[in-house]
Amino acid sequence: MSDLALSTSDAGGAQISLVHERQSQILSSAGILGAVNIWMVEASSLAAPERNCLVVLNAAEDVRFADIDAVTHTPNIRFIAVAPICVSEECVGVLSVMSSEPRVEFGQLQQTQLMQLARLAGALLEFRRDSRLGANAISTLHRDEDRSAMALEVGNVGSWVWDLRTGKFTGNRMAYTMLGLSPNQQVSGEDVFRAMHADDFPAMKSAFTRALAQNQDYVGEFRAAASGQWLLGRGRIFERDAMGKPAVAVGVNIDITETKNAAEKTRLLLRELNHRVKNTLAMLQSLARQTLNRTSDPAEFMEAFSGRLRAISEAHTLLSDREWSGIGLVDLITKQVEPYAVFDPAQIELAGEDMVLPPDHALGLGIALHELATNAAKHGALSVASGHVRVSWQLEPGLDESRVVIHWIESGGPRVSPRQVRGLGERLIERSLDKVLSSSVRLSYPETGMEALISMPIGERSDSVTR
Repeated sequence: MSDLALSTSDAGGAQISLVHERQSQILSSAGILGAVNIWMVEASSLAAPERNCLVVLNAAEDVRFADIDAVTHTPNIRFIAVAPICVSEECVGVLSVMSSEPRVEFGQLQQTQLMQLARLAGALLEFRRDSRLGANAISTLHRDEDRSAMALEVGNVGSWVWDLRTGKFTGNRMAYTMLGLSPNQQVSGEDVFRAMHADDFPAMKSAFTRALAQNQDYVGEFRAAASGQWLLGRGRIFERDAMGKPAVAVGVNIDITETKNAAEKTRLLLRELNHRVKNTLAMLQSLARQTLNRTSDPAEFMEAFSGRLRAISEAHTLLSDREWSGIGLVDLITKQVEPYAVFDPAQIELAGEDMVLPPDHALGLGIALHELATNAAKHGALSVASGHVRVSWQLEPGLDESRVVIHWIESGGPRVSPRQVRGLGERLIERSLDKVLSSSVRLSYPETGMEALISMPIGERSDSVTR
């Protein structure tokens, strides 16, 4: 553009400059006088209200430009013609031609040509700006798309588009992975339905067809046949043809496997809890009746019954903390027995490899241990500082099932003799494991201290744990 201006003006130099505040930037130049700083002249051209061509025939005789170095010193500019360059009706620069020789005139035709070249330069600058903005917009769009794709993958969300006219199904990488399909092969909507679990496919296809017919969003849960993952599918019509028929559907598949597993686990736990609550209420009813039958004093009844309630409550707490999967034997013994070692915790000795007891075993054994401990604290080894209780156990393998045998031995306490009439505690100990089939409790009374031998079938549910 500078070369063209130079040739049409018969000048010594030409340049295109961007002008801003008190400085200018030369974008291009031509001729021996092309790259000359004449900012004040350029600024004067932009400041002119009519924004026509500014012509200075002899700058040396014009007081407005007496302080311009390029006029007063080499290259001693004399003739200057400047046309404003505007972009979107805002003047941002100038097209200038200049010469070291003054002129008598710069004709109207030449001024018109210079203005036309300036307008062309403005159009090119505007095109360049728009191209740059367009490139930035495209770059921003790609970046936003990448972010969206990454966010969908992090959230285990597969997005998809289904062209109902051609049957073609396209989606992000997660959409194909979830369904066990290859993104490198053409996939149809029917392929997607076939990728669903056979038990879920009919209902899902029916739901999708019904949503299309009733102009509703499509929603459904199904399992992927390849992985067994539970997916939540949601979709809606994005585009219709000229006849109003659905043309394109868009939607997402969301991995809800963890949610489904958690819901199933909760359902099983609630069913287990309901069963346990019924059993516990029956157990409490029996305990209350037996305690009341053996105790006429209300205060004595409350003390005895409250202790037995605590024993059941502590076993329930341990089971709830472990989602009713069982209780470690060491935890159970510690909870039920150690609080009664009021003189020294070392009065209680545990010996055996820890194992997990099923819920029924834990509840029954918890009652037995509570009764043994309270009896020892009132009448036996834990009633004196010199007393000692050793609780040992071992797993005995069997042909059909294994059994855990627990041995309670008291020593160092008051001398013991068998009672003529069995107390309620003894009866509860012997009947504590009624809910556990093939279990047994045997009590004996050597002079050195009371002993109890408890045997329970443990089956396959006992898992050794590290103590």
